[in-house]
Amino acid sequence: MGIVFHGNYFTYLEVGRVEYLLNLDLAEGLRPIRDFENVVVAAHLDFKSPARLHDLLCIDVCTREIGKSSFTFGFRIRHKQENRIVALGHTTHCAIDQDFKPIKVPLNFRETISRYEAWKEIS
Repeated sequence: MGIVFHGNYFTYLEVGRVEYLLNLDLAEGLRPIRDFENVVVAAHLDFKSPARLHDLLCIDVCTREIGKSSFTFGFRIRHKQENRIVALGHTTHCAIDQDFKPIKVPLNFRETISRYEAWKEIS
């Protein structure tokens, strides 16, 4: 059939998320987030239309919300030429310390995201 394997889409989300964070100067080297560690605690995708092998796709990313120790990224994957939605999804991450215990999302991360997303208040 020549369509993209569904599991690959989660890699696309990761690529989009890291680019988003790099553009906001929140990433450093191999660390997707410079100031703290995080783990994915939830990932969800809804497939809307097929992407075929070798199709060029665009990955739109935003931060939907920041809680006390968690934050959620929203994703829209679009077919570049046709501008049609291929998939919609989100991932939720938890900020953690070296013992994998939840920590408060640092203020600098909150402020940077808030400014970029043009939120009126910091979550």
